[in-house]
Amino acid sequence: MFLLETERLLIRPWQPADRPALKAFTQDPEVMRYVHGGLPYSETELDEFLSRQARQLAEHDLCMGALIEKSTGRVVGVCGTQPLGTTGDLEIGWWLGRDVWGRGYATEGGGAAMRHVLDTLGRSRVVAIIDPGNEPSIRVVQRLGMHLEGRVTGAQLGHRKPDIVVDLFALER
Repeated sequence: MFLLETERLLIRPWQPADRPALKAFTQDPEVMRYVHGGLPYSETELDEFLSRQARQLAEHDLCMGALIEKSTGRVVGVCGTQPLGTTGDLEIGWWLGRDVWGRGYATEGGGAAMRHVLDTLGRSRVVAIIDPGNEPSIRVVQRLGMHLEGRVTGAQLGHRKPDIVVDLFALER
């Protein structure tokens, strides 16, 4: 079962009781700025996100899961691993509630997801896609040792959102 743990965080599959916390993140325009163009998720989009994560968990034993702060037991964000479009690569990613920004949780959770791909799953490559304007996340991938491969479109990645333009970062072993 997919479960990642760090000193301060747990990353686990979504549970029905997590929906209100996830919905609250998706209603914050600052949290969603680089995730969904600053727009809130509709109930349908929330259902689609949770269904996609459940499907990825069933098919690949990984997901963009609930990021839990151990000290409080609260869901404080989204973090984990998922297949990147049709590339065959596994992508790491995160988004966090604004009240926990600046605590290093993205680096800590992203690092756990990266180690899961490279060490536990034995992959030789891990990637992340980041909105070109998202400087905080760019700093996170740089801290994790990832390097910019180039700017690409969702269509080039076989992504479910073909029109997105993102910077592709990777770490090769």
